[in-house]
Amino acid sequence: MTQKGATMVSSGDDQKNGVPPWLRPIASIKFYDLCKTHSSKMCDFYCRVCMVALCIECKKQHDLSEHEIIKAYKAAEVASFRKVDLAPLWDTSDIDLYKRNVWLVAFIHKRGDGITHSRGPDDIGVCKTCQYWLKSLGAKYCSMECKVEAVMKMNGSGSMKNEAKREVETTSEGSASNVQSFRKRPRKQKNPQRAPLH
Repeated sequence: MTQKGATMVSSGDDQKNGVPPWLRPIASIKFYDLCKTHSSKMCDFYCRVCMVALCIECKKQHDLSEHEIIKAYKAAEVASFRKVDLAPLWDTSDIDLYKRNVWLVAFIHKRGDGITHSRGPDDIGVCKTCQYWLKSLGAKYCSMECKVEAVMKMNGSGSMKNEAKREVETTSEGSASNVQSFRKRPRKQKNPQRAPLH
């Protein structure tokens, strides 16, 4: 469900020009959270102009300004966009697609944790970004976030998450003297002793 002004970005364009601006913040967008304005509605639309998640009520307000909006769907409890909606906007040929009812969908957020796990019977390859096992032949990435991150790394611009990680690392290095224990309960004795060896 895309709206006016869609332009196609192919893989070649991705390499040269980078990632389309509306896709860059996609990793930080939280779909299916409650709307801050309309607390009873869930955010399941994405405005490509404002680059924010919207609920149905916010979408109605956006329809007046003719912004370009895409509907997010839930597939296996994970936010995704339909391939039909993405096709005129961005090349999804190297993203692992999943079937949701009758539609092919591309997951928005990363599926893996960066650690390669044991292979399943239908698994073909591994995501180049997060090491998640892929099921589609020819797929290189498990999600849109992974492809965006990979293309941005190829262009030398780095990903937003990596910048955030670097910021956290520098903050934690600065406060290394302020380290505290995360033990939930106190020790049983003040000075525990080892049992005698008999």
